[in-house]
Amino acid sequence: MKKAVIVTVNGKNKGRIKELIALSETLGYTIVKIFSQNREKPDPRFFLGKGKFMELVEYIENIQDKEREDITLIFDGSLRPVQFFNIYRSLRNVNILDRVQLILEIFDEHAGTKEAKLQIELAKLKHIKPIVKEWIRQRKLGELPGFLGSGRYDIDAYYLMIKRRIAKITGDLEKLRKLREKLRKSRRKAGINTIAIVGYTSAGKTSLFNALTGVRRKIGKEPFTTLSPKHRALYLDNKVKVLVMDTVGFIDYVPVEIVEAFYSTLEEIVEASLVILIIDISESLEEICRKINGVFETLEKVGVTGKPMIVAFNKIDLVENLNELSGKTEFLKNMLSKQYDNIIAYVNISAKKKIGIDELMRKISEAFTKELVKIVAKIPENKLGDIMLPLRIVEKHNGYYTCEVHVFRENIDSALKKLRSNNAKLISY
Repeated sequence: MKKAVIVTVNGKNKGRIKELIALSETLGYTIVKIFSQNREKPDPRFFLGKGKFMELVEYIENIQDKEREDITLIFDGSLRPVQFFNIYRSLRNVNILDRVQLILEIFDEHAGTKEAKLQIELAKLKHIKPIVKEWIRQRKLGELPGFLGSGRYDIDAYYLMIKRRIAKITGDLEKLRKLREKLRKSRRKAGINTIAIVGYTSAGKTSLFNALTGVRRKIGKEPFTTLSPKHRALYLDNKVKVLVMDTVGFIDYVPVEIVEAFYSTLEEIVEASLVILIIDISESLEEICRKINGVFETLEKVGVTGKPMIVAFNKIDLVENLNELSGKTEFLKNMLSKQYDNIIAYVNISAKKKIGIDELMRKISEAFTKELVKIVAKIPENKLGDIMLPLRIVEKHNGYYTCEVHVFRENIDSALKKLRSNNAKLISY
């Protein structure tokens, strides 16, 4: 049996601790103990304060050596290299994982595509690189042996291998990113808009994707069942064809190296015409707010701001009564309107039971009819690939493409600015 001890300095944040337990159990760990402390930020030396850390040391020392090898310490945060080594020196023969490594291990279990596997490996290498660098520094000071018992040559060679592998994976992902961009370009040329379904992990994104498109993608209670975006065509009430995209689930307190590693995937959201934010309304308000903040933090990191958004309050069938549902949604509408300035609709749904899906479809159809404006422009042939807008090519003449560009009315100024900056000749709008 895989046993784990959770170590957190977010003792008051019950939702976050509960989430970490769930993430740990996803990897098959049984939680045998929680060391909890309330601190504004982790101690720079031992993560926990000295007194609480000595309690942890005493607890581990009372476990027999053979059993100690089966114990994993899971830290609720991203361990800095110095913290890692101080803990390692104090607690020998114990496995150490931080929140980032835990999430990446879960990602690893669900990685089904070459791109996802490369992204995960890149994030892991970026996370371990500063730890290995610190190990080399401390070894030179005579404070540590080689990496986990290895000699001097091994640790230096390992560090060089990490650097080379990061460079290689970055290059491979760039090739895949260019392929994605090529596909997006062809969709823009055909005038096809995309809808990105986003939300916190396990909010019901894939269930909604299935309900809208009629496909049966794998869903489950475990987090991160979707790592690579999947597209399906959807024909709206007005016969307009759009592409619906299921995306990787978000989670809060994710460091920038994970976001950067998955940027080629998250870039799909940046290019979407419409975003559907799905929220699990069955949870407590405190937990919902924590997760919403995590979603917007990630969206901001990848550059999604001001894009038209529909908010879908999901799992309404799990809310006890209408008064509770009404109270929650009104509170959240007020909160969301202050966080995001282009929410065009709110819808109550149950993706699993297909409640409210027709209403959501109507809102999507309205978004792509009432709100769309057509711009006709002549775009230089060598600038066509730089126009990150959904467009349809009408004709080509004398080095220019005459195109119809469709944008939401509230985005017309930014679209015109983008066209002008790429030397496009505006014909009408």
